Amino acid sequence: MAISSTRAQDAIGCLLCDMPSQQFCNNCQINLCVDCISIHVDTFKSVSHDIVHLKNKTTRLKYCECKFHYGQLCEANCQSCHTPVCIECLLSDLHRDHNVIKLIKIVEEKRQEIEKETEEIETKIIPKYKTTNTIIEDKALKVTSECAKTESETEKLRDIWHQEVDAIFNKVGSVAQFFKDYKLAALTTEQSKIKKLVQDSIHTVSQNKQLLSSNNPYEVANFKSTVNQNRDISIDFGISFPDLKSNIVHGSNLSMEFGGIRAMLTLISQSDNLASDMHFLTTKELRSKAKISVSIPTGCKPLYRVVCVGSNEAFVSGNDKSITRIDIHGITLDMVTTDCQVRPNGISVNCHGELLYSNCDNRTVNLVRYGQAKVLMTLPIEWSPYSLCCTKSENILVHASSIERNKIIKYQGQNVTQDIDKDNQGISIFQNGKFTLNMAENNNGDICVSDVNAERIVVIDPTGRVRFRYDGTHAKRKRKFSPRCIVTDSLNQILTTDVNNCCVHILDQNGKFLKCLDNSDLKVPIGLSIDCKGRLWVGLLERGKIKVLEYLK
Repeated sequence: MAISSTRAQDAIGCLLCDMPSQQFCNNCQINLCVDCISIHVDTFKSVSHDIVHLKNKTTRLKYCECKFHYGQLCEANCQSCHTPVCIECLLSDLHRDHNVIKLIKIVEEKRQEIEKETEEIETKIIPKYKTTNTIIEDKALKVTSECAKTESETEKLRDIWHQEVDAIFNKVGSVAQFFKDYKLAALTTEQSKIKKLVQDSIHTVSQNKQLLSSNNPYEVANFKSTVNQNRDISIDFGISFPDLKSNIVHGSNLSMEFGGIRAMLTLISQSDNLASDMHFLTTKELRSKAKISVSIPTGCKPLYRVVCVGSNEAFVSGNDKSITRIDIHGITLDMVTTDCQVRPNGISVNCHGELLYSNCDNRTVNLVRYGQAKVLMTLPIEWSPYSLCCTKSENILVHASSIERNKIIKYQGQNVTQDIDKDNQGISIFQNGKFTLNMAENNNGDICVSDVNAERIVVIDPTGRVRFRYDGTHAKRKRKFSPRCIVTDSLNQILTTDVNNCCVHILDQNGKFLKCLDNSDLKVPIGLSIDCKGRLWVGLLERGKIKVLEYLK
């Protein structure tokens, strides 16, 4: 009984009566018992039936039964109505002059498409993904290895620096101990002399008292005073001690001086492009003519923004949503697709090498970290962010624009620390208009602004006071001054592109015109950045190229 029950459960049931079946209709693709074969054949008289034993069945297309004509299978599809149809549907007026195709033809075409897609996925896409994954893994291992190496070297340097600092303070301590021992020895010697003088004076007093009571006139007559020899005692024992002088400027300089020993620790700040503002020797000066180091094709036309990363890489952006990271050979290293509707209006890089971009569509400044963008700050209603500048002090300058005016907002983290809008007389510093402001922070703390609408450079000190304006007159160019992007270098010089005159203006920190870089075929220069080697990267709008210039010697 148990065996028969199991076999009954394993048997394949008839589609019509659920009884165990041993027969199969290849045309209709259904299981049938012996008793139901005739019922099935009679039901679908217009269709030929291939009844075989279940073990001889073949897989074929299984057509659905027509909803309108009983006993008919839908072996075609009406492309006009997008519905399955049978032979009687075709003979009726419902699908007259419609585009009707056999389902088997559609299925064959789709199968070929599926096979082609499957082959492409298996032979091209999956291997490409695996290769890319391997490359990423290798890069991750390299990053881990390099970081581990750096950490190891850092710890070694930490020990060396600690030893050096300990040596400095030990030397200072030794000098202090020397002064202490030397001065105490001198004072002890003086003290011994004074003690002896006290004893001698007590003895003299005793002798004098004896003479006063003496009846010997000769002894009294021969008395000679010794008071004048010891009356004037010097109290200047030279106990002056050298001063310990120190100067501590947080994040900048540490210095100490004591007894002829002078030690100084100087921290060199990094600017908004990850070390591009390293303080070069002050012996640097302008070349008579700029030298083209390399010309880089970016593939970005038009090219609006260039921001260096280190010495051989840069982020670039143009007229679409993406921001591309390229190397000095023009090879694409990475691409960030932003959430902007048109394009990011401003990009910058913080001191950690992380990309920031502005999205005026939703009033946000976004930070890209580990390939993911997150909102860093949202501007107040009616204000939209455009150009950005990450400063040496890790603040962020944002050009904010509204319908009525333009201003610069300084953020520290997500907090507003300064609004640069009006001068001391309450007059707007920047001209109204749709074009953007471009900013750079100088080493002396000045904020240098390229006011595109006003066609001038405005330099503002850290308190928000306007120091000076520059309108390009002293450069004596043929066309009107039209500044765009702006940067500052290690010599506190201010550089800005001039699209009308196809050159770069260079000013000193006080606004004095120095020269123009115009010998390098700078056709329509817009973007501007300085790498950590002090080279100037100039982005050409129409050509989509970057020219790297060595302008300092």
